[in-house]
Amino acid sequence: MKTVKDACDLQSNALSIKLSDQIEQLDELITSEKDGKTFFEKTCITQGMQDLISEGLARLAGASSQAVFHLKQAMGGGKTHLLVGFGLLAKHPELRKTYCGGIPQVSAFTSASIAAFNGRNNPAHFFWGEIAHQLDKGDRFSPFWTSGPKAPDEKDWLKPSWPAGGPITPV
Repeated sequence: MKTVKDACDLQSNALSIKLSDQIEQLDELITSEKDGKTFFEKTCITQGMQDLISEGLARLAGASSQAVFHLKQAMGGGKTHLLVGFGLLAKHPELRKTYCGGIPQVSAFTSASIAAFNGRNNPAHFFWGEIAHQLDKGDRFSPFWTSGPKAPDEKDWLKPSWPAGGPITPV
């Protein structure tokens, strides 16, 4: 029988004491993971991740009204990793075919627009402007930052000029 050490391939920085190298930045990860294949090659889908994926895909497919997902792991418990994984699956239908075959809603929509914000950043157009820019709606939301900060409310995000269902809609 193999030992854990023999069965595992450690990443080069796994035994490093520099924690700052291991802190994931959601906004950078979503864009740097490209099509997500490399991310899922080094990810084990746990039951918690499977639950988030199943419930989240059901929501994006319009088969569930569950809109809030409370990720309550401790610091370093994998919340960012779960969010990156789910975002990549929502965006890339080919990944869903490979990693979510048993979920009924896997083909119920093509792709979802995703946006990610890192709370450590301070963009001049505020966090709502950053999200609007990532969703290609920056011009529409510029009145909320050009004359000083004014936060959009729920009605602003749900106005009919967005695609049906709001700013983050499966395509």
